[in-house]
Amino acid sequence: MSDFPCIGAIYPNDAWVDADVQRLIDEFRCFLPEGVEMMTAGTMVPNEETSAEQGIWLAENGDIEEAARRMMRYSPDCFAYFCTTASFVRGMGFDEEISDRMTRATGRPATTTSTAMVKALKSLGVGRVALASPYMPDVEAAFVAFLEGHGFEVVNSIALNLSGDHSIVPPERIRGAAEEADRPEAEAVFVGCTGQRLGRLLDDMEARLGKPVLSANQVTVWHALQLVGCEPVVAGRGSLFAAQPLSA
Repeated sequence: MSDFPCIGAIYPNDAWVDADVQRLIDEFRCFLPEGVEMMTAGTMVPNEETSAEQGIWLAENGDIEEAARRMMRYSPDCFAYFCTTASFVRGMGFDEEISDRMTRATGRPATTTSTAMVKALKSLGVGRVALASPYMPDVEAAFVAFLEGHGFEVVNSIALNLSGDHSIVPPERIRGAAEEADRPEAEAVFVGCTGQRLGRLLDDMEARLGKPVLSANQVTVWHALQLVGCEPVVAGRGSLFAAQPLSA
C-alpha cells in the first residue's frame, strides 16, 4: 500500500469506450496535488436518455456503495462520488444521503459533487451564479432548484439539452455554453456534469470572464482533498485551487 493519501473516486460510466473513459479519469486527476493518489471505479449507466428518472435510478440502485466496498481492498482514505445529477436530482439533503451510504459501507469519510459544489461556492462567497450544463430540461430544472434551495440566486442557466453522451462533449462546446451563460451580475459561473473536461481551461476562462469559473470535477476533488487533510492548491486549475486557508 502507498504512503500517500488516496481518494476513491466513483463515477457513472456513460463513456463506455476505453479511450473516452481514460480522458475522463485524466480530468479527475488533473486536480490532484503532488503526493496525492486517486483510484477510480465506474458504475454502469444504461443506454437510455439522461433524464431525471435515470439520475434517481443511479442514486438509488446500490451501485455506489457497492463500488466503495470493492475499492476498500486498496484502502482509500476517502470516497467521492463524481456525478452532479445523481447527487442533486432528488433534492436537498439527498446528496449527503449518498455520502452517508458510502461511509456506512466503508467507515471512510465521503462526499458527492453536489455537496462539494455548495461548499465551494460558499467558500468563495458566491451568492449569485450562472450555470452551464449538457442537461435535458427536467434535469436542469432540478439543478436550479437544488442551488436555489441552498440560498443561491441562479441568474442565468444554459443547458445543451443533450439526451446522452455527456462524457464526450467537446470541451470547447461546454466552454462556449459557460461563457454564454455568464451575466454581469453573476459572481461565478458553475459548469455542471462530471463528464465535462475543463480543468486545464479554467484559468483562461476566468481571465476572460473576470470571475471564478467552477467545474463539477474541480469542486469534487477540492472537497475530497480536504477530507484527506490535504490543502487543495494546484496551479492553473482556477481560483478555487489557488492558495487559500484549509476548511472542510
